[in-house]
Amino acid sequence: MTNSKRTKPQVKEIRPLGKLGMFRVQALDLTFANGQEREYFRLAAKRDAVTVVAVDGNDLLLIEEFAGGTLEYELGFVRGAIDEGETYLQAGGRELAEEAGYEASSLTHLTTMYNSTGYQTAKMYVVVATGLSALAQRPEGDEPEPLEIVRWPLTKLDELLTHPRFRDSRNLVALYAFRDYYHQYMQS
Repeated sequence: MTNSKRTKPQVKEIRPLGKLGMFRVQALDLTFANGQEREYFRLAAKRDAVTVVAVDGNDLLLIEEFAGGTLEYELGFVRGAIDEGETYLQAGGRELAEEAGYEASSLTHLTTMYNSTGYQTAKMYVVVATGLSALAQRPEGDEPEPLEIVRWPLTKLDELLTHPRFRDSRNLVALYAFRDYYHQYMQS
């Protein structure tokens, strides 16, 4: 159980410290109910994002993309920022087209998460895309190079959890949410 009667700290000031790519770096001056004062830091995102678990027949469609954090090509789900005026479902459809070259007849919300509640403001919506059709031409996205599509059998979901190049926490959360959804609603 959570204690919902706690008094939240008073935010005395939010100070901009600069920009870091798509984030604004901020310092928060806080005073807690017990009088303690602290300075917290956060990355304030300009936009929320979406992760798309794409199901094509008996396979998941993963992408292989270079990751600046590991300096390696990593496996993961289609994902990207939600553009101004888009819903997360519209953004999911757009990202699926741009990154994988598919459209979906159905996009279903699985869960919403934060990458890190301790220092980030952006929400990540996770959706499952089904009823996929390959597009005649992939729309241009913002990737610096073409992304490789990797098919992963639905019968091997648990093996994907331990794959050495599938290690981004957002992908892991999305896979856990999808695995539960798959066993409850899609597997019959």
